[in-house]
Amino acid sequence: MQKTKIKVSRYDIFDYVIGISNFDPIEKCIDPIRYEVFETFIFDNEKKQDLPQGKAFCKFEKELDKLKKFSRKMDNSEIDRISMELEEIAPMFLNLSK
Repeated sequence: MQKTKIKVSRYDIFDYVIGISNFDPIEKCIDPIRYEVFETFIFDNEKKQDLPQGKAFCKFEKELDKLKKFSRKMDNSEIDRISMELEEIAPMFLNLSK
């Protein structure tokens, strides 16, 4: 299994949560046309296969989903603070091949 190193940006998290970007912050680290991010896996549109991910990925996606749901009741400074926290728990490696 090939591990790909990534660095998720808090700015990409913020933009995704408030709706400036439609791309998941992890998708912005890889090819967002080829890959689609889901809660526990990444779908490779080119090879038409699911690529299971590790615990760090799943935890990050779960917390990102929670932030996106609650962000309507938050001000931008609070969303930015939580985006910084999510940047810290974001996965550093992805599995992009089987």
